[in-house]
Amino acid sequence: MNKLLIALIAGGFATVAAAQTAAPAAAPAAAAPAMKAEATKEKAKTVEAVTTKAGENSTGSAATAAQAKKDTAVSKTVAKPTTAQKKADAVSATTKGGENSSGGPETAAQAKKDTAASKAMPKATTTEKAADVKATATPKAATP
Repeated sequence: MNKLLIALIAGGFATVAAAQTAAPAAAPAAAAPAMKAEATKEKAKTVEAVTTKAGENSTGSAATAAQAKKDTAVSKTVAKPTTAQKKADAVSATTKGGENSSGGPETAAQAKKDTAASKAMPKATTTEKAADVKATATPKAATP
């Protein structure tokens, strides 16, 4: 087992040392400029072809801009609600149980009935509470 641990540790050191060695030498300098210029020209052609072609889902196309301009013009013709209309909508939604309201007259009536029923029930006295505690308590284990 010890030999295995030693072999693993040594392998780890060897891996770290190999990872820190210098990078391989670069290609000869004479051929580099010609290859680089050729690669740059090819890349430029590819980029130009991609950027000039109109994409199907392009967000910056002229048709999209024209449609946005038309939609904006249509939306500006719609009258905005006045402050009085906004207040009236808010009041009707809260007091009359509007469509988006979670409550309403029915909920309020049910709440009143539940409150009345709760108040009609007698409260437990202190002695009744103590009796309930004793009845639910577990007996202590008897010691021999």
